[in-house]
Amino acid sequence: MVTDPDALATPSKITTEQITGFALSTSRTVLAGGVGRMVHLARANTRTIPRP
Repeated sequence: MVTDPDALATPSKITTEQITGFALSTSRTVLAGGVGRMVHLARANTRTIPRP
């Protein structure tokens, strides 16, 4: 089975702590020079957004 290593698992209910943790993790990645990594992550996950 082939899976996408960049696919984010989204829980049915998102807590404030989860949002804060994700924002902190993303900020650390960007500040460490991982802007390209975050762009790749965003592109990989925008295709999973339901379209009307």
